[in-house]
Amino acid sequence: MTRRVLIIGAGLTGLALANGLRCADDIEITVVEQAPVITEAGWAISLTDRHLDALRQLGLAPQELTADRLARTIMYDPNTSVPVGIAAMDGVVTTRSELQLWLWEPVGELVRTGIAPVSITDNGACVEVGFSDGTAGEFDVVVGADGINSWTRRSVFGGPDPAYAGSAVVRFQVPNAAGLHLAGMTSDGRLSLFVLNRGTVLHGVVFLPGEPDNRSDCTLTELAEDYADLSGPLAGLIKAMRTEPVGFYANINQVVTDDWAVGRIALAGDAAHAMSPRLGQGAGVGLQDAALLSELLTLPDLPVQSALAGYAGIRRPAAQLVQQRSHAATLRIGHPGSALELHTQANL
Repeated sequence: MTRRVLIIGAGLTGLALANGLRCADDIEITVVEQAPVITEAGWAISLTDRHLDALRQLGLAPQELTADRLARTIMYDPNTSVPVGIAAMDGVVTTRSELQLWLWEPVGELVRTGIAPVSITDNGACVEVGFSDGTAGEFDVVVGADGINSWTRRSVFGGPDPAYAGSAVVRFQVPNAAGLHLAGMTSDGRLSLFVLNRGTVLHGVVFLPGEPDNRSDCTLTELAEDYADLSGPLAGLIKAMRTEPVGFYANINQVVTDDWAVGRIALAGDAAHAMSPRLGQGAGVGLQDAALLSELLTLPDLPVQSALAGYAGIRRPAAQLVQQRSHAATLRIGHPGSALELHTQANL
């Protein structure tokens, strides 16, 4: 008997789940995405070896993804520029746009863009869903992978709303004119850079701990003045900030909930556990959600309700532990040595 699966959201987690389910003979997949066109900013995404294993479980070949291997990160004292530590890294770094387009390619024909759910009812035998284009459908499983502001989480579980995590962040990308080949950051964790696109691009990140929207009116040139005395590799990043590249400012919000599944409906990815990017784990944790969901939903003779309850019981503790560590690391931004602490946490 064919199992009809609706995935709400064509972000990283939703597309990953579609990839994991697409080869099953008895699964019929529908993905709906409210955006009319799939576009994502090219901000950096780090994937550890655990996350790359999740991609393999989903039937994907991560060696085919355009990405740069993460090697080491050098920490510099923000006042003296003296190196104070080197952290070993595992995995790769790529861009969100690259990863999303790579996940899209095998399953794009399953995605209906420009459509959002407007009603949802689990009647026990199936889930009835109405859509913004006036159509409706019945599904055996509904997975809300619709991000931090999840419609599914609000409509089915009654919330919660995202909550501020204690810092804002500015991201930007510039050409790697200095030819840097190693990641670097200040030891207080406020400023960092990653090397992308086969060494041609620097991805810069400035964390701004404090109240929401703090320093949101500052230009990158003004933010660069905080680091005007830096020398060494990070000085090249500061110089590039003064050219005013396109940047993206955002308050860091998180979602903490124990309600991941009820009946035939479940949450995954940021809809279930949006977290601070401080440890660079959020996208990868969503891929791990998709890998387990795909595995359980394709087990023979396992009822949908049991598969989703099992998924929530297995994945929630692990994801929430990463979320808690990410939040704690965010609250430590600006403290001496916080960069070394966060790399210790990220590799646990």
